[in-house]
Amino acid sequence: MAGMSATGFGPDGASDNHRYGLAALWLAFAACLATRCWYVFYNGPLDHLFSDPGRHWENGLFFRSPRFMGSIDPYAYQLWLYALRRLVEDSTFGVLAGTAVLSMALPVFWLCALRELVPLAWALAGAIVIGFVPSLFMIYVYFMNDTLMLSLSACGIWLALRAMRTHDLPTMAALVLVWTVAAYTRLIALPLAALCFVAVALPLTWRKRALLAAAIGVSFGALAVPACSHSSWNLHYCAPFGSGYLNEAYRASGARTIKILGPGDEWTYTSPSMFSEPFEPFSDWHSQRIGIKRITIDVQKGREDWQAAIDQIALGGSLLPALADRTENAVLLLFDSSWPDNNREYLWGRLNHWTRWLWLPLILGVGVLLAKTRPPLREGLIPIAGLVLIGLLLVQTSGVMEGRYRKPAEPLLIAGAFVLLHRFLAARARTAELRG
Repeated sequence: MAGMSATGFGPDGASDNHRYGLAALWLAFAACLATRCWYVFYNGPLDHLFSDPGRHWENGLFFRSPRFMGSIDPYAYQLWLYALRRLVEDSTFGVLAGTAVLSMALPVFWLCALRELVPLAWALAGAIVIGFVPSLFMIYVYFMNDTLMLSLSACGIWLALRAMRTHDLPTMAALVLVWTVAAYTRLIALPLAALCFVAVALPLTWRKRALLAAAIGVSFGALAVPACSHSSWNLHYCAPFGSGYLNEAYRASGARTIKILGPGDEWTYTSPSMFSEPFEPFSDWHSQRIGIKRITIDVQKGREDWQAAIDQIALGGSLLPALADRTENAVLLLFDSSWPDNNREYLWGRLNHWTRWLWLPLILGVGVLLAKTRPPLREGLIPIAGLVLIGLLLVQTSGVMEGRYRKPAEPLLIAGAFVLLHRFLAARARTAELRG
């Protein structure tokens, strides 16, 4: 765009180029929001009630008397769907409207977060990119807990940056509440929450640190009570963030499919990663997992049978060699497309599938820029959070990796790239001025 500089779009805030450029960006941002809203109504989640999306919808339907998977799954997204249904009295329009608001919230909160760190033009550009990235667009046409977690984490990052600037108690209270709900939506939000809490607490007085710690304890503890009751309904033990035993047993077994045999019932699960070829069209490489692992669980015994099954798997050894297991985890994280939003029957699904190649270069680029610019903690929070999340996913052993599990890091990496690139260009501009 004509007149773009290191600190904004245009050499000075009053230039015509700057005003026209800013107007164009606002129009593009409005179009982004309108498109995200329209698409939820055009291709809505109520049309995709299969597999995981169908299970999440069922969790919302039976929230007050959860079924087996309702007790295993995290609590907050089930509460969201239940509350939304009750609020709109099961109106199709109301459910879609609530989902559309959730979808539009993602770029709105990222605009707020980026505006804390970069000029308005850069913030708008970053929010537009995040809003139109297929992986962060298409997921909102499915009932997946990622949708709530993505929007909440965007809000949480914004509140963390605001709290680091203002140090005011209302912002910190909102920060704690948002990250609490995000963590009870998906456990992967917990390290992000911890990073934000530490970043906010570092410059505070001891009194405010104590108040922040107390707020964290009260907030997490308050939601733990109903979440624990929800999980205990069928599992007969407390798993407030959802139970990880099923995923842990599946990963440790090295099997392609895991089958849980219980009194009078059985559940079979195969990861969508087993059907993907991450290096397509260059290679037909796919997961080397084979066979079916059967475990018998008496849910009346609480944790006992789950732990015994995992111990038995560890004693008998995995069907997949350790190196192949680690390789699979890394390949799927970096190159697998996100299911179910990679459905190639739809344009956005096809775009999501092919844009999976962008993530590794973006990870490397953000890492290089972070090392080169060495920003202070407040400016570095977003890219550091994205890279930390990728690092944790690379070494995790608690579940079979899917491309979808990368999703919480994706907006962090995009926003982080904008923040670091702005810092890099601003530094170069200042250096050029000094030399001139």
